[in-house]
This record gives sequence, C-alpha cells and structure tokens, in this order.
Amino acid sequence: MRNLNKNSTPYKKFNFSKLPPFARKKKLTLTKKETASLSRLGKVVSLDEVDKIYLPLSEILDTIINSSRSLNKSIDSLLNLNKTRGPFIIGVAGSVAVGKSTFSKIIKELLGRSLGGLKVDIVTTDGFLFPNEYLEKNSIMEKKGFPESYDTETFFEFLSQIKRGKKEVLAPVYSHLLYNISPSKKIKIKSPDVLILEGINILQTSENKNLTLVASDFFDLSIYIDAEEKYLREWFVKRFLSLKVEASNNKESHLNRLSSIPDDEAANIAKSIWKKINLVNLNENILPTRGRADLVIKKIKDHKIDEIWLRNI
Repeated sequence: MRNLNKNSTPYKKFNFSKLPPFARKKKLTLTKKETASLSRLGKVVSLDEVDKIYLPLSEILDTIINSSRSLNKSIDSLLNLNKTRGPFIIGVAGSVAVGKSTFSKIIKELLGRSLGGLKVDIVTTDGFLFPNEYLEKNSIMEKKGFPESYDTETFFEFLSQIKRGKKEVLAPVYSHLLYNISPSKKIKIKSPDVLILEGINILQTSENKNLTLVASDFFDLSIYIDAEEKYLREWFVKRFLSLKVEASNNKESHLNRLSSIPDDEAANIAKSIWKKINLVNLNENILPTRGRADLVIKKIKDHKIDEIWLRNI
C-alpha cells in the first residue's frame, strides 16, 4: 500500500488576516455593546475580531446554506416532490471551555442578519444528559459529558423530528445553576431556517449498538473548534473561577459551597477536575472526532481565531 504524504489533508487552510480584502456582501451591523453581551465568562470577543473574522466566516456559511437550499429545491422540482424540509443544521463541536456557546451566539446573530432575517435557533446537547439521579445510580457521575452520560435515543428522536420538518419540537434544558437537567423547563423549537446544535459530543459515534445512526448524519454542516490543551486548561480554570464568583450571590448554585474558599484553592480544584475528567474525555472521545468536521476553527491564546480549515468540496 502506498504511504500517504504526511502533508496530505482534505482541508483548505487559510487565515483571514493574510488574505486580500474580502469581497463582502454585507457590512457589520453588530454594535460593540451587542458583541459584549454575546460573550460570556471571560470570553471577550472584540468588535474588530467580529468584523475581520466572524463576519467573513458567516458569509462563507451563508453561501453554503444558500447553495444547499437551492440544490434541494432543484432536486425536489426535478423529482416533482412537495417535500417539507427541516432546517439547515449546523453542528458545533469541541472541548469543554473552548468557547462553543459564544461562537454559536455570534454566528447566530450574523447569519440571522446576513440571510435577510431568516430564523436561527441554538440548542445545546447538555439538555440531553441523563439526570444526576441516573448518573449516580449507574456510578457514572464522574463520566458526565462522556458518551455514556447522554440519553442518545431521546437526542436522536429530537434530531429526527427536526429533520422531518415538524413545526414545533421540544428540547430539554440543562441548568448550570443546578448542575442538572431542569425538570420543568423545555425549549420550543418552532420551524427555524437554521438550527445550530452545539455540544462536546455531537461528532462522536454511538455507544448504543442498537443505534445505527450517529448525530452527524443529521447535520448539513459540522464545525469543530480546536485549541491546544494548555489553552483549554487555562480557559476552563478561568471559567470555573468566574462561576465561583457568580455562585457566591446565589445559594441555589451547586458551586455556592466553594464561594468562600480562596481563589488559588478553587483553581487547584478546577485543575484536578480538568485532569481527571475533561482531559480524559478530550483525548478519548472529543479530539478524535475533529477529522470528521467540515470546518475546523483553530484558536490561540485569549480565544483568538488564528486559522480556519475548510474541507475540500
């Protein structure tokens, strides 16, 4: 068998800062205040970064989405089909603390504006975790976030209903305050044009042998946000300390018990959690899925996007 060239890759790699001026269709309409409101827990995204990186990226996504819609319309016309189609589904994967939520919120805002007001919703896979009671009963509480901690059948049924174009679909909600599934809250997804589904597990294969599908079978586009482990660890600790500060004002928070301890002690707890749980999950289950993504976003220090890999079409 012929050995592959070590430089062989299915991706085009590029950096917006090194490209000629981008031929934009739209101008930036987000304000500095709006951008700040989309950032959370120390993930500060500047207006300049949104303008130079996120906006061109959203226009690439805009082109892909419009091309997909046009192709499906042509096929339906050719086959004389009157088919109700679900939304264009974008999966956003990556490690804990890599900034999936902030990325998804910014892209949602830009797509919603650049696509002429089309409806864009976000759902996180945290809501499809098994409740803590189940995790404790099955002795997998320390595996929270690993493939076995998710209710895969419920998750796939949700995706199936979305893909079939059901007008209203309910999604469970995870409470970071309670560190558990919210027993009374549900998100109503009402016929969005684009659905962004973000979570660490979305490109993983199923542990359930009775399921022949994987989540990415339902996606029209998959994105993996990548960063070196040293940055991920740093961001996780920083987020942990930010949550600790928030918890000090809320006795219902599961982290409230840590609010009185010194920051250096809390940081050591966070580093231990990272090493024993999140790093293991990253190396065993999350990072190996990067090669399945259509688009890889490479981040460097301070959550700055450095390079983008786009799979060859």
